[in-house]
This record gives sequence, C-alpha cells and structure tokens, in this order.
Amino acid sequence: MTSTAESTLADISYERLAPPARFRLVVVGSHGGIGSELCRAAEAIGVHVYGVDTERAIAARPDHLAGYCSAIDVRSDTSVEDAFARIGREWDGIDGIAYVTGVGERPMPALDHAPAQWDLTMDVNLRGAFLVARCARPLLKDHASVVFVASGLGVSPEPGFAAYSASKAGLISFARTLAKEWAPIRVNCVAPGLVNTAFLAGGTGNDAPSEVDLQQWFGAERARGILDAIPMRRIAVPADVVAPLLFLLGSGSRFITGQTLHVNGGKLSQ
Repeated sequence: MTSTAESTLADISYERLAPPARFRLVVVGSHGGIGSELCRAAEAIGVHVYGVDTERAIAARPDHLAGYCSAIDVRSDTSVEDAFARIGREWDGIDGIAYVTGVGERPMPALDHAPAQWDLTMDVNLRGAFLVARCARPLLKDHASVVFVASGLGVSPEPGFAAYSASKAGLISFARTLAKEWAPIRVNCVAPGLVNTAFLAGGTGNDAPSEVDLQQWFGAERARGILDAIPMRRIAVPADVVAPLLFLLGSGSRFITGQTLHVNGGKLSQ
C-alpha cells in the first residue's frame, strides 16, 4: 500500500543528488564567501536562484548572480517581509532556502561583549533565521527543503566565542523544532568548522580579503594547534560546505530532517 506521503516523494537520481534543474532556491547571504559559491554552483546545474543580501554586499558584487537579487536586512522585520513579498511576486512557490548569512566576532572572554555586540550576533545569526522562516513559510512547497548554516561551535563551544556559539546552538535547536513542526518540509543544518573566507577574520564573507592566512590571524602557535586538531590537516574552503548544502537541498536527502551535518575534517571526532 502506498501512503499519501509516499505518493508525493521527489524522485531520487543517484547520478545527481543535488537539486534538479528549475528548482527554485532562495539564498539568504548570497554574496558572502559560502553564499556566493553556493549560488555559482547552483546556477551551474540549472537551479533558479533568488539571492538576497545586504545592500553593501550587493553593491560590492553587482553582477554576481544571473538570476534575481534584492537587498535584505535580516535584523529588520519589515525588510524581511518586503524581501519575501518580492520573491512571492516573481515565483509561485519556493523549493528550497539556504540561510548562509551570519556575523562573527573576534575572540574575547564571554563577559567582555558589549550588549550591543551580543545583540548584533543574536539578531543576525538567530533572530534573522526566525524572521526568514516566518516570512518564507507561506511560499514553501510541500517537498521544500530548508538548510541553515550553523557551526561546530554551536555543538562544541570554545573559549572566546560565547555570543557566536550561543547563537549557533540556538539555530540548531530552532531547526530541529521546525523539522518536527513543518514535516514533510525538511529542515536541517550544516555545521562547518573553520572555513577559509573573510568571515573567519571576524568580518562578513564579502569583506576583503577573500582568504585568511591562519598564521597571520591567529599566530603561528595557535594556527598549528588548529590544524593539529583536524585529522584532514586543513581548514575547509567554501566548496567543502556547498556540496553538503546542495545534498540537503536535493531529493537524495528526502528522508533526512532535523539533522546537523558536520563539515569539519573530522575535528569533532577527536
């Protein structure tokens, strides 16, 4: 006997586990280090991409996307509502959302955070995800997939990153809750370790430089310690994160929801 749920399953192509051509994907943070690589890869396989990012990020790379693009401030209720109203006017539904925007922080003791700095991290990394989910929900198709970029620090925090770790832990919990409430819509997280983008240096993914020298930023001793803790002996590059994102967005992961996929070169296995 075939249930109603089974009859609506997306077909799995074992040769292509990423989303199919004409899949409609919204990328929040489309012009950052990971977001720009995700957009490039998705468009290359025929996915229709609607990118949203800050005005500053879009102005820095105005020709980045072949498809739709508009500005968003995920800290603002009105801005997020307006962005998804625009998306709804262009598309009659959304197949997938990737929330890859975020802010980082320079290492500091937990109580050294200024309240405004703490609030900014929470507003972008966690509250923004809530606003996007809230505004996107009416547009999501029944087979849709939502993927949030979390962090290994949300599961295994380290000294110096209290606000960031707390925001990502909250994001993972939020995603698991949505997975239970929204099924059959799937909701998952990808949790990278260190990724070689400008974000690593405490900026946004679209700030220069596009890559970070670990020794220059962390110092030679700490840089060695970072690499020694990773069995693969390197940090990630954006493509290492984009491939799992595409997998979780596609039909190859159609029975995976409420999960956090760690992309860290084996660090959490230590």
